[in-house]
Amino acid sequence: MQAKLTITFDHLSESDFLAKSGTIVSAVTTNINFPEPWLPQIASLTVFTTAYKDYETAYHGALNKDIAKVALRQARRLSLTNMLKQLAGYFELVAQGSIAKLQTTGFDLRRDQTHTGGDEPLPAPADFHISRGALSGTLDVSIAHLDGAGSYEVQLAELDPLIEANWQHILSSTSVRHIQLTNLILQKTYWVRVRGIGSNGAGVWTDPLHIVVL
Repeated sequence: MQAKLTITFDHLSESDFLAKSGTIVSAVTTNINFPEPWLPQIASLTVFTTAYKDYETAYHGALNKDIAKVALRQARRLSLTNMLKQLAGYFELVAQGSIAKLQTTGFDLRRDQTHTGGDEPLPAPADFHISRGALSGTLDVSIAHLDGAGSYEVQLAELDPLIEANWQHILSSTSVRHIQLTNLILQKTYWVRVRGIGSNGAGVWTDPLHIVVL
């Protein structure tokens, strides 16, 4: 299973949330693993830092429990939380499963537990790799065999992979090795993901990987 970042902050007290978000701001500032510019749909480091400082100001302002100031603190916490969740998704995509890189973000790591029994969906295929094909304009995709999967669906995204509408079905395959994607545009960056299809329907997508086609 690939490492994930914890994006649940509801259980944190206001002081703990302030400390955690401050840790993340410090960790990602000049972080060589996640250099700016980030994707345009993602809040920039400047915007993220400003949101943190706005929450910090609201936090201190609400210590006297003034109703209006507490409401402002809650609104700013919600806004900052949404940014944190968005950033976590982006960092996971960029890290491509690297625990070492994710550990530099200031987020806590978590590991999803998957089950294959009953009506649970199939887990994401393991050992997911993409590489440039022998012919120009092609990519080779490979995964490990997934118990319970009769076939595998491959999707591509040319734009922001965080937006679900950007993903397009490319092909379905019964093979797990050397799945070839053809007729791709040279010098373009593509995001790729794969999922198994079983008796209970579609399974969980792999974490997307990206590559420039040559």
